[in-house]
Amino acid sequence: MAIPRDIEMEIVRLLYTEAAENDWTYLTDSERTPMYNRWARSPEIGERLALYLKDPEGVRHWIKDRPMKEYARAVYGIGKYSQVVPNPAAGVSTLVKQALGPDWTPDLETRRIKPLRVTLRKGETEEMYFTWGPQRDLKHLVWAALRAEADGDTTPWTLCVVSAFVAPIPQEVKTANLRLAERCGLRITHATGE
Repeated sequence: MAIPRDIEMEIVRLLYTEAAENDWTYLTDSERTPMYNRWARSPEIGERLALYLKDPEGVRHWIKDRPMKEYARAVYGIGKYSQVVPNPAAGVSTLVKQALGPDWTPDLETRRIKPLRVTLRKGETEEMYFTWGPQRDLKHLVWAALRAEADGDTTPWTLCVVSAFVAPIPQEVKTANLRLAERCGLRITHATGE
């Protein structure tokens, strides 16, 4: 039996509210595990989901592979759950301004996922790809940029590592990121997304 849309969105709103309160994006997998377990057992979330899932034991799996897999995209206004994000993180335009200044404009029609990215334009002729995510996802950002270049795309990339205001990236990690950028011929910037 399918989960009714209103119930699904109400449950996801509860998940996202608690995720935001706990800085979900910046948690390690081991820090996320107790939250998944608590959600799966809770009357407001897990017990309600179990009524609609074929396998009631699959509640934790549904939470992890559906709404929480979409969380990073939802906080930037992408995907079906974006409407229930309680406090949206800085929009792409804000990240671009922090990372590159006011001259670059994101073309929101070019938004892509895996990793999150958009084409930026400066004036009539300059263009680049802008991709962003937390420090834990930097390897995916680097891989996407290198893969595009290896496939013959000559458009430059800027990779923006986003941190929470309350949990900034340590300077030694930023320095290591910049060394990596130099080694790979990429541009890595840092911004605060919340």
